[in-house]
Amino acid sequence: MIIDVAVPVRVPRSFHYLIDPETAKTLSLGSLVKVSFRNRPTHAFVLGFPETTDVDQSKLKSVEGVIVASPLFDEKMLKFLTWVSEYYCHPLGEVIAAAIPKQSWTAPKRKPKEESRCVEGLIPVSANRHDLTEEQKIAVAKILDKSDKRPVLLHGVTGSGKTEVYMQVLDSVLQEGRGAIILVPEIALTPQLLGRFSDRFPGQVAILHSDLTPGERFAQWERLRHGTARVVVGARSAIFAPVKNLGLVVVDEEHESSFKQEDSLRYHARDIAIVRAGMEEAKVVLGSATPSLESYSNTLNGRYQYVTLKERVQKRALPTTTFVDLKDTTQLVSAEAPWLSIPLFEKIKKVLGDKQQVLLYLNRLGFAHFLFCHDCGHTWRCKNCDVALTYYRNPPSLRCHYCGAHKAPPSNCEACEGTSLESIGVGTEQVEKTLTELLPNARIARMDRSAIKNRKDLESLLNRIAHREVDIAIGTQMIAKGHDFPGIALVGVLLADASLNLPDFRAQERTFQIITQVSGRAGRAEIAGEVVIQTLNPEHPVLLAASQNRSDDFYKQELDLRKQFLFPPFQRLAM
Repeated sequence: MIIDVAVPVRVPRSFHYLIDPETAKTLSLGSLVKVSFRNRPTHAFVLGFPETTDVDQSKLKSVEGVIVASPLFDEKMLKFLTWVSEYYCHPLGEVIAAAIPKQSWTAPKRKPKEESRCVEGLIPVSANRHDLTEEQKIAVAKILDKSDKRPVLLHGVTGSGKTEVYMQVLDSVLQEGRGAIILVPEIALTPQLLGRFSDRFPGQVAILHSDLTPGERFAQWERLRHGTARVVVGARSAIFAPVKNLGLVVVDEEHESSFKQEDSLRYHARDIAIVRAGMEEAKVVLGSATPSLESYSNTLNGRYQYVTLKERVQKRALPTTTFVDLKDTTQLVSAEAPWLSIPLFEKIKKVLGDKQQVLLYLNRLGFAHFLFCHDCGHTWRCKNCDVALTYYRNPPSLRCHYCGAHKAPPSNCEACEGTSLESIGVGTEQVEKTLTELLPNARIARMDRSAIKNRKDLESLLNRIAHREVDIAIGTQMIAKGHDFPGIALVGVLLADASLNLPDFRAQERTFQIITQVSGRAGRAEIAGEVVIQTLNPEHPVLLAASQNRSDDFYKQELDLRKQFLFPPFQRLAM
């Protein structure tokens, strides 16, 4: 017999092999077999059993063995993976390989060892459930309306209870005997969201993201494939999870750029979530307090339903915002800390005196932007990427944030042998050091890629913040969105202009989103929230729109600009 297989190598087609008819009876679409390809042994995914072949059968090789007879994917999943392969111009064999854990190919007979800790997530500090607001009830009803099959954009202000809407919809989907995929953009958001879902739906939730060990990932994938778990919470790759009878796909924080896979198989998880949901007749919900311009535009042209949550739960007020103009140097605490104003520092001390928490946002890692020689002006750059190396003080190093290359800081200049070396700029490490000196009794923690090394570090810090064991949390985008910390009374945006000046047509959109998101971490419980935005441009329309929650005004303005210059969503850009 002839068997059609996809091999996980960079070739744009499938291949035919010969197989013994009796062996073929044990296989089906999605089985895994061993073949020789280019004179090397490899595994291959079974796509079918064609009756004829356009290749001389005498030249066909034979299948060398069966690795996994039970199907690793079904016809629905193959249709989806084929679409991904064709749309993103990537070989089908590699697409399938990206969707299935390697442990399925290498150790299929070994029973996966499940680690319960990675399934539970962070159990909520408070599991109290509140009655749905009228807006939430309307949102749930619209999402569950089977007469409208369009994707739903759920546009809810920070703290409006979008997660509760997801869970109410999921409850109905599970009662119908169907499963769900819940996508989140960052691993940093996974423990908290997973904790809420596993608390509400015990024993039914699996987790998938890149920070799991291979064994953990295989165990979670197997739970989904065999139907013992019907819900998966995970980062972008979870869109390929083998959820049985898919009925719901949620893309939380749908605007986030981290839903894009940027190497090997390149895809956008938000976009293919909509495709997979359409193929399986599942409902798809895109949730955000700051939707992407592409999604917002799709509500205007009627491709998506538009559902809004304009109020926070329990009628809680949105935080009040004040601006500090950093051009006025008389407002600075000291010349050595040009990122800390007196108004913000006084508010920090007051909040700490009231036994509440502070969150400070700065999207810059390290101690300083770069190191330079005061004698000749030389700066240290990455030999791979030709970008300035970020200076770290603890432990001392110069690091490239593109390729990860690092080296010890020099004691003298490599260009002129001078010894007058200085650092320029500010990063989260410097903020932590300065505040530790100014507020020696405060419990200060830093949440960024250099401080958080693994999942254990992340879960530990999130737990400490949630249980109010941290007074001041300093962080990059990792801390700025999605988290629900009831004790945060004050948010400080240290340098709001940094992202506005990036050479990217999405710079204004991303600045609006991050300012809105980080501001939304304040005042999420009984305490009132306050936000201080330090900036060189306090009258900038993007900052004003974000601080006043005028999202519709911002979107209309930005769409007008994009249309004039023929940028997405009015044109497509391809590389």
